[in-house]
Amino acid sequence: MEVSRVRVVVADDHPVIRMGIESALGEVPTLTHIGSAQNSTELVALLDQQPCQVLITDYAMPGGDYGDGLELVDFLRQRYPSLAIVVMTGIEMPSLIRMLMAKGIHAIVGKTDSLAHVPMAVQAAYVGRKYLSPSIAALAEADKANQVSASSIAKLSPREREVLALFVGGATISEIAASLERSKQTVSTQKIRAMAKLGVSNDAELFRYAEEFGGTPGASR
Repeated sequence: MEVSRVRVVVADDHPVIRMGIESALGEVPTLTHIGSAQNSTELVALLDQQPCQVLITDYAMPGGDYGDGLELVDFLRQRYPSLAIVVMTGIEMPSLIRMLMAKGIHAIVGKTDSLAHVPMAVQAAYVGRKYLSPSIAALAEADKANQVSASSIAKLSPREREVLALFVGGATISEIAASLERSKQTVSTQKIRAMAKLGVSNDAELFRYAEEFGGTPGASR
């Protein structure tokens, strides 16, 4: 019985990267590389002539009539709604990963990762599964953690933020109370409530929280 092969198109403006991707695809018997393009103009012409199931495209690929990046993703999803897309990118920005996933792109490979991830991303995209290569997964996790952090900090009252900012900045409860003209009991209660909202249970966790998220909880950014 003949095994069904997944037809794959590659788009990247760097010849060496295209060759590397094509080589990685050639090592998987169930994948068939049917053509490559170096810009969006060539890509659309190829897709119109050679229907395929999965496209591997570079995110930044200037010089074509149909743009690149998110503009090209939007165009491709509208013109070829059944086409599964794998995006490769060297741009390490959590916000970019978030935007791609919001547009339905759930197979993303970082250019700093091994090309061995490309066939796995293609197979995942073909069956509608999520696949993030290690560097992209790390960005996504960091972004998720930062969003959770921002949501937690937003729950703090102005006075709770003020107390935590001073405490993490090195002030004692007594010093904070004197500075804010509040009782030590009030300041201590506000600190405890703020920590509970952030999900930290002791001072060591609070300091780690501040270090991990790049500043003092509650401090203006």
